[in-house]
Amino acid sequence: MEQLLIREFLSSLGYKILKSKWQEGPDAILTLSKGKKRVAIEHTDYFNDTLAGACSPLTPIAEFWRAVHASLMRRISHRRHLAGIGGQVTLKENTHTTKNKAPDTHLARRLARELVAFANDHPVRKREYPQFRHRDFGKYPILDSLCDGLLLLRESDDATRASHACWNCRNTTIGFINLDLEYIKSAIEQKNKKADKYNWGDADEKWLLIAASSCRPSNAAGPSMPNEDWADPNLLAACCNSPFDRIIFWERIRCWYKWLKPDEDVVQYEDPYIN
Repeated sequence: MEQLLIREFLSSLGYKILKSKWQEGPDAILTLSKGKKRVAIEHTDYFNDTLAGACSPLTPIAEFWRAVHASLMRRISHRRHLAGIGGQVTLKENTHTTKNKAPDTHLARRLARELVAFANDHPVRKREYPQFRHRDFGKYPILDSLCDGLLLLRESDDATRASHACWNCRNTTIGFINLDLEYIKSAIEQKNKKADKYNWGDADEKWLLIAASSCRPSNAAGPSMPNEDWADPNLLAACCNSPFDRIIFWERIRCWYKWLKPDEDVVQYEDPYIN
């Protein structure tokens, strides 16, 4: 994924890769078109819900919910009377926030089983949107342990296929917030500390790419800000003291980027992958 992001980023700037070497620290040393200069690129992901070096709580929750949702859809497909039911689940904040730990698929299946049982025990008619809180989960131990809330709704009649029903996790849909300059500053400071130990080879320039890939809600940065809003003194100091020659922030889905070092205006561009 990292190579794909770097390639897509360079393509958005109009560069072609003439020669490539993929490695660790930095992530790539590339010979680019436009002067055939060799550029060393270190990539880091942007998060909107944590600081650099800390674990994003949304990433492991998203993986866990994916396992819950898969089990949930299988169970609903065998229960015609629940086919039109949808729900929004709110997990407790401390649920599955361990970095680099695989989701507990057994626990995910148990949660899916109880969500089906709860929906079965609480019939919903169209245009009704009952909301349940933690106090309502006493008879359901997994719900009681993992969930803060649940909203149920009937999206259509019973004949609708299960795949049309919408079940989502509120924790994984709240990440699309405004750009967080504090995270960008902390990411630059983290990479500045590590840069001296990197193998830069014979690169002409050292680049730091901070990418908001939108692969998950926590990786989204939203629309660009006015250029004057980037004039945060701590961010400017982190860039000024950086050993990187160029630092760039890139929002992949919204198609904009901002050179932080040297300081240049925000650029909005058209998605090259849309005809």
